[in-house]
Amino acid sequence: MTSDCASPIVFLTEHSLPGIYLDETGNAVGPTVQLVQALVARMDQQAVYYLLPWARAFLRAQQTPRSVLFETVRTPEREALFQWVGPVKHYNMHLYGPLSLQGVNLSTLSDTTIACGYRGASYIPALQAMGFKEGANLVLVTRAGDCIGMLKRGRADVTPLNLYRHGEVYSEAALNLVPLHAISEVTLYLAFSLDFTSEEIAHWQHNLETLYQDGTLRHIYQTVFSEEEIRKLEQFADD
Repeated sequence: MTSDCASPIVFLTEHSLPGIYLDETGNAVGPTVQLVQALVARMDQQAVYYLLPWARAFLRAQQTPRSVLFETVRTPEREALFQWVGPVKHYNMHLYGPLSLQGVNLSTLSDTTIACGYRGASYIPALQAMGFKEGANLVLVTRAGDCIGMLKRGRADVTPLNLYRHGEVYSEAALNLVPLHAISEVTLYLAFSLDFTSEEIAHWQHNLETLYQDGTLRHIYQTVFSEEEIRKLEQFADD
């Protein structure tokens, strides 16, 4: 299916290791980008890719015709802003911190620790419900990976991470983090602007699922993402 529009589709994303990042030439790369590129090729489309801070990408996606924001948590608040193709990933978000904080209740935790999150993330309301407030005990950064740096430098104590990816211990250099409290299980999608037709959206969805069924997804994801994650997506397509 070839688009009637001559202009390439604009894909907007953020720095989100290990799935999305900039290479030394300034191009967006990583397994999530590879999956999107495989889908674009299957659709016989042209595309351009821009990597921006999440809040800026989220706003620009609502203002730019023929655009796609990825990977985007689908929430009731966002439902009417986009048309949705996916899922492309699942996150089981937990608040991670040092082992010394394991077993500490939430009220004590929010009274004695500083949390780090990235601005515009879907889990920010959950952190606020836990008692973390920006300007007091919540630091917001522009890139998800920056929070690990904040913890390494002692400028924050806890941060949300994906349990599917990091498991029961996250270790990096001298940093050892364990899951302290569950936050939410979220599903990530490709968020298409509202000017795509419903027929186009259905075709994108169909072709994404064929990538799951023919082994393309597994080939791209298996070096980075967990077997559990891959199977969840393959099972979705089979169902």
